[in-house]
Amino acid sequence: MASENTIQTAVWQIELGRGKVAVYWILLVLLALSLALVYTASEFRGLDKREAMDQAQLARNLARGEGFTTKVIRPLSLWHLKNFSSDKDPRLLNHPDLANAPLYPLVLSGLFRLLPTSVFDVGTEERIYAPERWVILPFNQICLLLCLVLVYFWARSLFDHKIALTTALLLLFTDVLWQFSVSGLSNNFLMLLFLGTLHCLHRADRLLNAASSEPAPMNGAVAGLLAASAVLLGLCFLTRYLMGILVIPLAWYVLRITRDRRPVLWTALFTVIFLLVITPWLVRNYSISGSLLGVAKYEYAQNTGPLNFDSLPRSYQPDAEGALQEATSLTKMVSHFFTVTRQLLFQTLPRTGSWILLAFFAVGVMYRFRRDDVVGLRGLVVAAAAAILIATGFTGTTSERLTENEVFGDNLFVLFVPLITIYGVAFFYLLLDRIPFRIRLTRGLAVAAFAAVNVAPFVYTLLPPRKGAYAYPPYIPPVTRAVASWFDKEELGCSDLPWAMAWYGDRRCLWLPMTVKEFYDIHDFAGPAGFKGISFMLLTPYMLDRPLATQLFKGEYAGWSTVIRGRMPPEFPLKAVTTLPPGNDQFLFADRPRWKDQKLVEPDLTPQQKKTPAPPSETPPPVGKPVLVTE
Repeated sequence: MASENTIQTAVWQIELGRGKVAVYWILLVLLALSLALVYTASEFRGLDKREAMDQAQLARNLARGEGFTTKVIRPLSLWHLKNFSSDKDPRLLNHPDLANAPLYPLVLSGLFRLLPTSVFDVGTEERIYAPERWVILPFNQICLLLCLVLVYFWARSLFDHKIALTTALLLLFTDVLWQFSVSGLSNNFLMLLFLGTLHCLHRADRLLNAASSEPAPMNGAVAGLLAASAVLLGLCFLTRYLMGILVIPLAWYVLRITRDRRPVLWTALFTVIFLLVITPWLVRNYSISGSLLGVAKYEYAQNTGPLNFDSLPRSYQPDAEGALQEATSLTKMVSHFFTVTRQLLFQTLPRTGSWILLAFFAVGVMYRFRRDDVVGLRGLVVAAAAAILIATGFTGTTSERLTENEVFGDNLFVLFVPLITIYGVAFFYLLLDRIPFRIRLTRGLAVAAFAAVNVAPFVYTLLPPRKGAYAYPPYIPPVTRAVASWFDKEELGCSDLPWAMAWYGDRRCLWLPMTVKEFYDIHDFAGPAGFKGISFMLLTPYMLDRPLATQLFKGEYAGWSTVIRGRMPPEFPLKAVTTLPPGNDQFLFADRPRWKDQKLVEPDLTPQQKKTPAPPSETPPPVGKPVLVTE
């Protein structure tokens, strides 16, 4: 009899009790893992974003104990150190990183230390670089799944289980979130920090103002939540500098929720804690470069001024102050602001997440929910999104758009996708409950149709045609690693893709300067005593596939037009040249032939990738037959 009761209790627990909940969670975890494997197998071809490779190589240097030094050497950074650092040393061969926020590389470096040093070997011929497969990709996908778990419990506290489950499932099938998870960018990690920041503030609001009809007094739990939120906001800033603008709407929210409890004091403490978190890094930058943000302060002039696109970071003799002055003129600022915000509102934002959910969220803003904390959180989301829009409108976005989607580091709208989904789903169910369905199945079909429209982009992404094995043009990691193996680690290279050479080749690489003269200046004078100059230069379709008239011959690469045409100056130090696969589309210049008896396998490309147009120059000899160019 006792055993029969035990069996009945166990069956009840599985069907109706805690066992049912455990089964649901196990199924959801398996579903999430399956989606991660399927999406990775279909879409991941290695890192294909400049920022992702730049921060990955920085993390590897940190893991090796080299500090915040970089192998991606920007001529602008050399110029800045030469003119504004205390010792006037450009530090060409031990170059400090002055362009990236530190937290994401620092976290990756801690994970890199768990791997054996052999996985960073650049001599491997594997299609996917091992650190990407075992660290960068899993870390970003884990951050995404942790965001979904947080959003589920948060949505359940805001509304109910039905809305929470629908939100979590829709986010699990949101294509743009998975695209960021395989990009190697810091956005998914930043999303986790950002959601944690807002969650702490919302919890503080509930403890203070929703416990009873009378406002609760300030206590240790609320103070801890406010402090935690300020710390997390500081970490957001240390992941991406533009996130610092959010201190304004978040401080306003703290002021509102602490009303009648010395709000000015608590808002000031929130701001002070935020500043304490970010100050050590700002002091580090200032002590090295004389600038709180390093060369990141020139980003505004880079995106808005006369030296746009890649020109400013490639400039060794820039008129940076003049560029900043022109970029900050009233006419230029207004024109640029409207240009960028138009692009963000009508191109980037509709492609970030589901436009259906965005529409439900936008319309639902006019509806007032019964709970004040739900309304207050929604107001905070709108205020934070507006702050990001305005700040990005003034600073601009990156020029790197190698794909048709909106997956790039400056797209901070993706951070708001989870909260927009919560409120969009809530408003959808609110409208659905007001429709008098006569048949229960009809209501189910309406929910299914709503879900299908939202997950359609995810499904279509996984359908044929399949992408090639490499993100080409311009990235071919096996060829980059092979070229790097021909040169010693102490040597310095130059390329239009320095981040790829730094990450995949593990070699110091100068970003191609604006002119040949600037190349000479760095080659001859920027190095320390005993420096033998730049040993090689790699030119790829990243530069060679650009429009002839507007960029190669008259635009930002005009200083290299003679080299692109195949007519090298007689004093050019790299006199040996050869072509590289695929299809002889890459050019390697070196101080002497390094490729004798070296064989490179032609990468497997799709027919579309093989149609890359040939560069506008005389056809150099095939790999293995170097020549001396003395024209």
